Amino acid sequence: MRTVALGLPVAVVDVAEALNGDWRAHRHSVDVVRVQDPPPLLWDSLAAAGFRPKPQVVTWRAATASDEEQFLSGLARKDKQNIRIARRRARADGLTITVRPVDAGLMDAFLPLYEAQVARMVHGWSVATEHRDRVLAEADDYFAVCAWDGDILVGASINQQSRERDEVRARFSAVVADQRQASLTRVLYLEVVREARERGFAMVSLGSDPNLYGHLVKPGLFSFKSRLGFVPVPSHLVDPDSGSDQADRVVGFDAITDPSFVLSYAQGVRGPSLALDLYTTKPGIDLRPYTVDHLADVRVHQLEGDRP
Repeated sequence: MRTVALGLPVAVVDVAEALNGDWRAHRHSVDVVRVQDPPPLLWDSLAAAGFRPKPQVVTWRAATASDEEQFLSGLARKDKQNIRIARRRARADGLTITVRPVDAGLMDAFLPLYEAQVARMVHGWSVATEHRDRVLAEADDYFAVCAWDGDILVGASINQQSRERDEVRARFSAVVADQRQASLTRVLYLEVVREARERGFAMVSLGSDPNLYGHLVKPGLFSFKSRLGFVPVPSHLVDPDSGSDQADRVVGFDAITDPSFVLSYAQGVRGPSLALDLYTTKPGIDLRPYTVDHLADVRVHQLEGDRP
């Protein structure tokens, strides 16, 4: 069955169809062929046929650590340098970073930034706008880290705190375009970690991503979050009701980027260890942005490109 979800053409098939179909012939009809909730006993067979069992959603988490020095200790020298540069740039631009409660006035200032950021995306989805009233109804569970240029909001992270999970989650973030290039987002997220630590939380999360990098979320976001010290885990390990399992095979790039990738179960079982399965038509692609310690493996799947 062919479906189109947020601009992504997907063929949803059963296991027998996945194992017996020649899906390469459909690469201009769909970008992804998917088996929903594949039986675990057949995961090896699906993997052998090019279908990678994976969590539908991954959640990015990190321990707040005892202090910032410990939090940053696992980062590469270049990544630490990038954080220092971003902070110096924010100071040079005269920005003020504050932590404050979330209220209607803040959301009304934040949402235009968020919607402008979403508008620059090919498959943008204004989730924060849809959740505005709910966030305000639960405002006691939220705080904001904001960047101000005078009295103008130029960036913010809207964060939800949960004592039950012992976690602060950065739910929505946005910065103006020029400050995005200046890496203000790094500054905001490190301030979220600091604030979570000071409030006594053990964990901090940069939220959850649909597990197809190249569609709603782009491959660069994986590298950005990884190099801030965060690790993706299957969302069901954080919230048992979050997401399902899928087995995906990428066959085309009409609606997704080249390259695109999924984070699949590394050991063929439903566990925390993940591998990166990258799909591309480009020979000799640079794997350094995706080669990080928290991955069990990085596998490249070379697809045929269009011939002139």
